[in-house]
Amino acid sequence: MKNIQMKTFVLTSLVVLFTWFGFNINQVEATEDTTGETYVVGLDDTFAPMGFRDADGNIVGFDIDLANAVADLYGWELEYQPIDWAMKETELNSGNIDMIWNGYGITPEREEMVLFSEPYIESGQVVISKKGSDIEQISDLAGKTIATQSGSTALTFMQEWPDDTFSKLASDPVLYPSYNEVFADLDADRVDAVYSGEIYTRYTLTQKGTLDDYQMFTDETSIEPMGVGFRKEDTALKTQVDEGIQTLRDNGTYDEIYAKWFGADAATTKETNIVLAVLPSLLNGLKLTLLLFVVVSVISIPIGFLIGVLRVFGPKWLQAIIEAYVFIMRGSPLMLQLMVIFFGLPYVGISLDRFTAAVLAYVINYAAYYAEIFRGGISAVPAGQYESISVLGIGKVRGFRRIILPQVIKIVMPSMGNEIISLVKDTSLVYVIGLGEMLRAGNIAANTYASLVPYLVAGVIYLLVTAILTVVLRRVEKQLKW
Repeated sequence: MKNIQMKTFVLTSLVVLFTWFGFNINQVEATEDTTGETYVVGLDDTFAPMGFRDADGNIVGFDIDLANAVADLYGWELEYQPIDWAMKETELNSGNIDMIWNGYGITPEREEMVLFSEPYIESGQVVISKKGSDIEQISDLAGKTIATQSGSTALTFMQEWPDDTFSKLASDPVLYPSYNEVFADLDADRVDAVYSGEIYTRYTLTQKGTLDDYQMFTDETSIEPMGVGFRKEDTALKTQVDEGIQTLRDNGTYDEIYAKWFGADAATTKETNIVLAVLPSLLNGLKLTLLLFVVVSVISIPIGFLIGVLRVFGPKWLQAIIEAYVFIMRGSPLMLQLMVIFFGLPYVGISLDRFTAAVLAYVINYAAYYAEIFRGGISAVPAGQYESISVLGIGKVRGFRRIILPQVIKIVMPSMGNEIISLVKDTSLVYVIGLGEMLRAGNIAANTYASLVPYLVAGVIYLLVTAILTVVLRRVEKQLKW
């Protein structure tokens, strides 16, 4: 009997011990110290007032203040990475960012791809048209044209309109990267209405001072909660953010941040000279544009020349490989190549930073074009000259360098000049992988000031750069005339 009691006591003690031990393990996991951790937050830095750039180029907004307040609770460092909003889930799941925190609407489709925090704010969609329009309810949109932002939840809500109104639109909705282009379409009477988030719309039109120029109504079926997006496996991080936001609600910090951005006394943009205000950010973006241009040119032209030479004089099997490479590079969009290199390579274990990925994509693309230009130049030299080099015993390498190459350079210079100037403009495509070149800076400024003036200023700067390049290239061509 005593043995049975002793065994029972021992078993009970073990159960209690393991239960206590297991409980404490869970507690340690739930309260793991993450002080000093750095997290990368992805956002569309044109989305006022949630997360955008102010006149000084700083990233500000309701979500930014809220994220910083949560980070202060845990001692985190946050890095804000602008991204192409249409690629946000890809950026997150490929590991380039750790959170999507930027007015991110929670939808069933998105919940299949990411893990969401608890909702911390909600907003509905509004239908905006010009003052005096006959569009006063959803059914009035039948036979009308409408514009909205690509990658937003607006299109999903539109497809769920009652009475099958979506299929009765005059055409498919016009989609733009940002709402600045959307409202420009409405102002130009190319569309009848705009469908956008109420928070963004009221804030932006108030800043612009044109709120009274439009009429709008809220689509009551479109009220959506907003949350922070995480990778599916980041449950601990999600829990910490949820608890942090709740703490801010409890201590009143959340209300203070909300009043700052949405209250009656929310600050408005001061009257200023837009051209002078946007120049610093555009010139800062120009630095990246010129850096990318120089690096790509210095690397791709020699590589293109080498490939062009091998395309003409190499063995047949190598010529076939080069021909296939050139066909792929010239036959597919540069933007697609950028996306494959930056977003696709991590899936095979190769992860490149944004600038390196951009340089690699541009180099392999432009090297293919330069290779064809050099191949054409080499083929344009009369075959008799090659025979003369052989007969005179000059030597193939020396003869090519001293006799053929100068002629090739003279022949290809006009075509090379066109490609060089095209590269300056093509650098604007790097926005798709989150790099802030000049046109991206113009887009941000256009949304900050709700004006198209920054685009015009960016255009003038592009013209100045290409004008300088054109003058330099023409002088080089003159030097080659003999």
